[in-house]
Amino acid sequence: MIIKADIFPAHVAVAPNGAFEDVEDLISSPPKEGSHYVGTARVIVVDDLVVVAVDSPSGPNIVFREKYETFLKGRKSTEEHRIITVSGKMLAFRKDTNCGCGSRLRSWNPYNTVNSIKD
Repeated sequence: MIIKADIFPAHVAVAPNGAFEDVEDLISSPPKEGSHYVGTARVIVVDDLVVVAVDSPSGPNIVFREKYETFLKGRKSTEEHRIITVSGKMLAFRKDTNCGCGSRLRSWNPYNTVNSIKD
């Protein structure tokens, strides 16, 4: 598994298929009309999958998970990153300048890596 991005805390905007003509028109904050905003989220982009999680009283909660076809990575984490999923949804996200203090998302390990050695 190749980790392409792991950003926390992040501003995230999600738009349904057809809401914007071009993914470059979508920005994460302030969100544009026609998109849904998710604040203080953790965005993880691996291989061909994007996952968005938020904190909840019972711990990290995955609110979006889908395979993607296009990932336009910003040069810095504070610049917009954009994704087009296989179903045509669009995401824009960037690092929030706040610390995300008190959130369990910072220490959450979503990778479930199991190491083993060959006998």
